[in-house]
This record gives sequence, structure tokens and C-alpha cells, in this order.
Amino acid sequence: MTLSEKYVYLCEDTLEGILTAVYQAYEERHGHDNNRIQICSEYYNQEFMTVYISVKTDFEKAVKVARTIQNKISGDVYEFIQKASVSSNSRKADAIYRVIILALNMGSRVLNYLTEPNVEFLMELERSTNNEIQRLLQFLRFQELKNGYLFARINPKCAILPYLAEHFSDRLSGENWIIVDTVRDSVLIHEKDSKCFLANVDDVDFDSFTPEYSEDEELWQKLWKRFVDTIAIKERINPRLQMQMLPLRFRKYMKEFDE
Repeated sequence: MTLSEKYVYLCEDTLEGILTAVYQAYEERHGHDNNRIQICSEYYNQEFMTVYISVKTDFEKAVKVARTIQNKISGDVYEFIQKASVSSNSRKADAIYRVIILALNMGSRVLNYLTEPNVEFLMELERSTNNEIQRLLQFLRFQELKNGYLFARINPKCAILPYLAEHFSDRLSGENWIIVDTVRDSVLIHEKDSKCFLANVDDVDFDSFTPEYSEDEELWQKLWKRFVDTIAIKERINPRLQMQMLPLRFRKYMKEFDE
């Protein structure tokens, strides 16, 4: 072993996985400058004089790191890291590690340290997550199934499904409903007058799934399409503005754009 060796901690793409890797990097004491945390993917380029360490997610270790951030730094910093962690950008893992190191010295002031590249980068990820959440709160469409459940599909850029739970649990507390993230095969399920729970479903292709609607739902879909077509003023149709306000990727599961 030489001083020039580098250590790359390969973790799963979850906040728990990243925090477990942070815990292990601290525990093994190779020196922060010699460490890097990386999301484990099927393909990655191996570097010379680098030791690759596979990190198994350990919820107990992740909770310890989370509590350290909340108690020794601040709840705001932890929430900031949480929202950045749901991004699909693979660079997030090492940036989170660097910001935690910095925050343990600076405290909550780290959120104002925008000249630091890792803080600036995570700010961009958090902003993107917040924008995605706000748009889906507006654009998500529920459809009533034959069994009475309300069903909705989304295809977000980042894993924001848990952030929709509180909003819809409050607004639809007396309903049974399901929201599916078709990109990540994750499902948010709410039972009437109860709490939500999140699950991963690997054996169902929700993207091509054809739901069986209730009779009322089929009628309302027809009425809604007729309404949208009727209120449109052909002379004032502005596709460019429409794309700006409602990008194409959000229209996939919206019935008013269904041929």
C-alpha cells in the first residue's frame, strides 16, 4: 500500500446508500483527499492505483450519519442533501460527501458558500428537484379504476415520489389511491384514512399497463377532452408557449393529449 493509492466507494443510488458510504469512508480513515464516493453502475472506468470498495447499504450506519447532520449541523442542511440525493446525476454522491465534510466545519453556513463548486452543484440539483415536485403537483392526473382506486402514473427526472405523499395524503385522505413512477418501478400506495407506503415493483411494466377504468371515469375522460377542445381558440394557439408551460415529457399520461 502506498500513500498515492486512491479509494473509490461504490454505493447504491439511494440516500441510505450514499450515507453508508460516507460512514465507511470516515471509519476507514484513508484521508478525505484520497477518497471518492461513486454510484455503483454496471459500467465504470477503473483507474490506476485505485482501490474499488463495494459498499452494502446499512440503514443503521446511514441513520447515524443522518442524525449527525441534523444534530451537529442543521435540519435545513439535511433536507438540502435529501433533495439533492434524488437527482439522477451520478456526480451527486461525491458532492454530498464533500459538502458533509465542509458542513461539519462550517455548520449551516455551508448553504451560503455558493463559491464552493460542490455546494453550487448540489444547489442546482436541489433546485431541479423542487421544480420537478411543483410541476408534478400541478400536472399529475388521477384516473378511477373499476375497483374504486385512483390511479396515476408519472415519469419524473428524479425520484420525487416520496415528496408527493404528504400533499396527496392531505388532499385525498378519504380515498384509496396509487401513484406509480414508471421510470424507477416504484409505487406510492395510500389506503383510505391511513398513511402512505412506498414499494418497489420489478415484475410489472406500468409504462405499457392498460388499466380498466370505471364507467364514470370513461365518461369524465370524454367530457374533459371535449371541454379542452371546445375552449381552445385556434387563432391564439401558441405551441412554443405551450411547450414552455407544459413540456412534452409531462403529457405522456395526460388524457387531454391522448389521441
